[in-house]
Amino acid sequence: MHWEKLTCGDFARSLEKAGGVCLIPIGCLEKHGDHLPLGTDIAIGREVARRASLIEEFLIFPYYPFGFVSEVRHMRGTVSLEATLQYQILDQLCREIARSGCRKIVLGNAHGGNTYSLRAFAQSQLDRRCDYLVYVCDVWGLTAEQEQALTAKHGVRPVNRHGDTVETACMMAIAPESVHMERWKEGSGDSLNRLDSLEHHGIFTALNWYGSYPQQMAGTPEGASVAYGNDVLDFKAANLAGMIRQIKRTEIAERLLAEFYKTAENPGI
Repeated sequence: MHWEKLTCGDFARSLEKAGGVCLIPIGCLEKHGDHLPLGTDIAIGREVARRASLIEEFLIFPYYPFGFVSEVRHMRGTVSLEATLQYQILDQLCREIARSGCRKIVLGNAHGGNTYSLRAFAQSQLDRRCDYLVYVCDVWGLTAEQEQALTAKHGVRPVNRHGDTVETACMMAIAPESVHMERWKEGSGDSLNRLDSLEHHGIFTALNWYGSYPQQMAGTPEGASVAYGNDVLDFKAANLAGMIRQIKRTEIAERLLAEFYKTAENPGI
């Protein structure tokens, strides 16, 4: 159920069917090799959400183009808002979504660079009393069984890197006209390994990704096809639907939130 397609009268009925759950697909605008569009993560996030909502009903918030992508500011077409502004936007957005009756707000993460930031944002919501709870779900995950099924059927193991077979196949299924395989250069997804001496010791810096893949391509798109993409999208949608179903059914998190606020106002030992 897409928020923007509902009439005002339909919204209340849809909200009830959704169990008060609204998902915001969050990708980013960044280069995905030379053969995929800048909005690859956005397109995949929205399509996974759309397919999942056909399995388990929930509200899907309209197009949200921003993501945490500071490490790709060296590439044209990247839109990188400062982190403080990003948090302000997300905070205001969650408040507005909750004001319309959604008490379970899910940030559907479709971009690896959002991983730490979205979880930090969800954690920051405890800084003040809210009448809603923010959940974070990654929409790209596949189970071991699903990976095996894809490998057996298509002969290509899904490694889900960046601009690789998985993302290329998904975009072939979503918007084939946006995929330009003739522009892909063999070897363009090889790592430069410039900060491996740190990464091998578990050390993180903001430049780890740039040190390995400044060309914004990791892996190879070889083996991508429309059929492969549809199977990947269906698997991801089924997984997301399962997560949404669990969020809809459980009330313990909301009860714990109320308990937390009450005890935080009069902390003990």
